[in-house]
Amino acid sequence: MIFFSRYLWYLMVVLFVVFIANTQALAAESRNTSEVPTAIEKITVTAGKRQSLARDFPGSISVKDNLFLEEHQALTTDAMTRFIPNLFYKKAVSGDAFVARGISTIDTSLFSPMGLYINDVAYPLSYMQSRFLFDVMQVEVLKGPQSTLYGKNSSSGVINVVLTEPGNEFYGRTLLEAGSYNTFYGGMAAGGPVIKDKLFWGMSASGLDTDGYMENQTTGADDVSDDRHVSARGTLRWTPNEALSASFFMDGQDRDTGISNLRFEDGPFATEPFKVVSNGPDRSCQDSLGQALRISYQGTPTTITSITAHQRFNRDRIMDSDRSPIPLSHSNIDLTQDSWSQEFRVSGNSEKRVNWLAGVYASRETLDNTWALNHVNPTLGNRRVSNTTTHSLALFGQSTLALTDHLKATAGLRLDHYEGEGHQAYTRSGLTRLFDKDLSQTQWLPMAALSYAFTDGIDGYATYSTGWLAGGYNFYSAASQETFTYDPEYTTNYEAGIKARFFNNRLKTNLSIFYTDIEDKQVREEIPGGGAGAWEFTNAARAHTQGVELEVTALPMGNLEIFGGVGYARSEVDDWTGRAGGKSVDYSGKRLPWAPELTANAGIGYYMKNGFYTVADLFWAGCQYFDAANTLEDEGYELVNIKAGYRFKQFDISIWCKNLFDQKYANKKVKDNMGRTLIEDGQPLTVGITFNWRL
Repeated sequence: MIFFSRYLWYLMVVLFVVFIANTQALAAESRNTSEVPTAIEKITVTAGKRQSLARDFPGSISVKDNLFLEEHQALTTDAMTRFIPNLFYKKAVSGDAFVARGISTIDTSLFSPMGLYINDVAYPLSYMQSRFLFDVMQVEVLKGPQSTLYGKNSSSGVINVVLTEPGNEFYGRTLLEAGSYNTFYGGMAAGGPVIKDKLFWGMSASGLDTDGYMENQTTGADDVSDDRHVSARGTLRWTPNEALSASFFMDGQDRDTGISNLRFEDGPFATEPFKVVSNGPDRSCQDSLGQALRISYQGTPTTITSITAHQRFNRDRIMDSDRSPIPLSHSNIDLTQDSWSQEFRVSGNSEKRVNWLAGVYASRETLDNTWALNHVNPTLGNRRVSNTTTHSLALFGQSTLALTDHLKATAGLRLDHYEGEGHQAYTRSGLTRLFDKDLSQTQWLPMAALSYAFTDGIDGYATYSTGWLAGGYNFYSAASQETFTYDPEYTTNYEAGIKARFFNNRLKTNLSIFYTDIEDKQVREEIPGGGAGAWEFTNAARAHTQGVELEVTALPMGNLEIFGGVGYARSEVDDWTGRAGGKSVDYSGKRLPWAPELTANAGIGYYMKNGFYTVADLFWAGCQYFDAANTLEDEGYELVNIKAGYRFKQFDISIWCKNLFDQKYANKKVKDNMGRTLIEDGQPLTVGITFNWRL
């Protein structure tokens, strides 16, 4: 493996030398070619639930198309976040989650305030949100509450993934990749007509096989963070006439992952980075299968859309709970979620001065969750069997009125109702207690915005929006009927921004400032007298985030692209007196966990007429904390990635390096019951080679 990595490194250096040697001779020819773009293309988005330009959306929106994602090795949802200011991906064994503008959630929460949609279908569980981005058209990221546009409410923002839609043109592509730690990734996609103008098909599949970068010093295994991941999707699209379209989607995933990432940073079992001393199997197996039917009728001027979706998700996990070489304890999780949803939307354009949308959304979700802690001391072991059923119903709508040729006003409203039935059997020391509790919550969520076109190239907006994160159930640490549930969390967002284009669209900038107030923040606290590991989820805190974000894209020459972004989001607790170590603690003034104050990215791409190209990008994350008291922190880190390749007609071959300077950083830190610090290491330097073929 070491030989393979060094070989790729030497090959990368040689290719960069060849690139530099050819740059001066070919630069002038490249600049003068008629094939070179002379302006940044206008970006069309569907995030507003109708085709429109990104500049017309009265809020913060970032868009990355498939070519950008591919060229910058961002073919997963977590890798994509490197290029979006104020969007961070919390990656941890306890659960992945998107953190937008500093709004994080409880570490073990199953639901995220950031919504993920793929072809109009919501993926609500945090475990569902780690996805491959192979064969997508583009990814659209909206920050701030999106309550009046989307069926399922999203309190901190939405990631909208738009898939490739099959049509009359046959298409096909294959991607193969090999890299460090015996990593192999592959994908293929194809589609085209069955009956021209009437019936079309599309399919894609991708898979990852890697040993991972962690080694177990107890067992000698070097693949304890391995990942075997397969994803597939199929589409059948029918257009009987120009107005009517029906598409049936089916997608599935199967993933078997080693989760032995958590190691001791101090204490008697402390290890060096990327080494653990676990004595357990530490595995997570999950699979999902979903189906969706989208029917759309495009009339004049009204469009009617129906989306019916079903998803089933399973996750089994076993983990060495004490993280030591001594066989003391291990925990098991067996989770199954089944959900159905139905959304109807009607949108239209009245006399070209009023755009409007109205919709209704209903869903039913069942979740069965079994959690067990097995310990050599039977009095410390326990088992929880939980079953919940939740129903939600929402009415939502939004309308934009052109008051003048330059000024537009937008108003929207959402009525959200949520009901839940929850049951848990908690067994400890041979005694079983039953918790049963119902939830019923209703909320009105308004929004309003003004946008103004100062010139043909400069647009401004000011937005007020509201959102909520529904309450739920404490599956893992409830000790009583009262601690089995927690209440909703509310966000109110104030935002203003400028979207500008200069020099005949060769320079594009987006600037926004925001302030978000968070009430009844969902937090985790000790249960008085509950003993070690007894936690309750409460709504004890009030907090806020405020900041600014800037994105810039420039084409100084047709064959040279420069881009960058910076996001500053300072999150702070305004009022929270909690409990820790059996004592009352005032957390006011502390930062919210899992929320870097500063994120930034910068990159460059240079493309030559003879087919050679190179891209490089930098991602920087500032200081973040992992606990409410802000005693566990990562000081920040920078990741530099480079890639060089050759593109010829239908194929592309490239070599690349991620984390070029081998930065050490933490994905997570946590204290165990003995006060020792455990850490999850971020990915070290990796190199690889990619072959890409397109029909």
